[in-house]
Amino acid sequence: MTVAEIIDEFDGATRQSFAAFVDSCPFWSYQQTPGWLAAVPAHPRHQYLAVICRRDDAIIGSAVVRRSKLAGPYWLASSARGPLVRDPADLGEVIRAIGDVLRDAGAATWQLAPRVRGRDLPAKAEAMRAAGATPLPASQQSLHVATGIVWLDKPEDDILAGFGQSGRRKLKTATKAGVQVRAVESEADIAAFQRALDIFDENRPAYEMSSTPDAKAQAGLIAELGGAMLLAEHEGVLLGAASYVHQGGEAIWLTLASTDAEPKIPSNYLLLWEAMRRARASGCVGYDLAGVPIDEPSDPGEKGRMQFKNAFRPHRRVMLPMHSIALKPVAHNLLFTSRQLVRSVLK
Repeated sequence: MTVAEIIDEFDGATRQSFAAFVDSCPFWSYQQTPGWLAAVPAHPRHQYLAVICRRDDAIIGSAVVRRSKLAGPYWLASSARGPLVRDPADLGEVIRAIGDVLRDAGAATWQLAPRVRGRDLPAKAEAMRAAGATPLPASQQSLHVATGIVWLDKPEDDILAGFGQSGRRKLKTATKAGVQVRAVESEADIAAFQRALDIFDENRPAYEMSSTPDAKAQAGLIAELGGAMLLAEHEGVLLGAASYVHQGGEAIWLTLASTDAEPKIPSNYLLLWEAMRRARASGCVGYDLAGVPIDEPSDPGEKGRMQFKNAFRPHRRVMLPMHSIALKPVAHNLLFTSRQLVRSVLK
């Protein structure tokens, strides 16, 4: 018998078994780990919970779910890069079981997008459709549907040779200027990292950072999953901060924040390159740039981020788009549909 259970608070044994299951899944994401539940910042409109799905007492699936208020007793469930399964053949069964327990708890709609790639993508997409999931329109996607991977399973000189000319030139410029990149190692370093995050947030009010963990929370997540936090400095001036976290055999960009203290020095390029070097040294075969647009972006900020990422000539990886399941069809049609319409108008 397959049953799912919502976990609001973990005891030690449950957390350990949940973490072990996640680690055993072929395409797990840091957003689907118990460490992320501890790291994600509190938000007035959202709460986070975990759902564990068992068959005959053995875990076969799990999901970290963000709970967002809709109206009355109804809420929206969202799983970024989840749910997870160890065996792809279990995906449909897991979706149905988790959907049932979310419906019983008052969720009108469940948004989900399991992390998968390559040959497994069509099979998982079909399993989702069979379980009642429908892809959201491109204009309503809250997660990127493609990402960029820089492969690290080669000598450093070969990795550098694969970068674009502009990327290599800016790395040389930052190095020649004397920018120093070092790892966060102390409480004072964590405070400096937090200053970089705060300055970046203040300077870019349009950039969404409500789900970005603060420096201490990032340190905790990285201590659990692996990764690094880095600072870029020039003659004692803080230029920026970057972090990445391990995700299976790869590393993925967590944050990169510039203080704009010396805008003529392209320190972000050196920060990202040092992150890649450290990820490679720790055994990661690729560095995930955490999203690239499918089409040419029209937003100036997104254009700038894409130009920066393209300088590293990443390999494009297509992801499963966000899907939705109408758990309570009437409430879904009234509340979720109107919510998506309002969000599309405000974009």
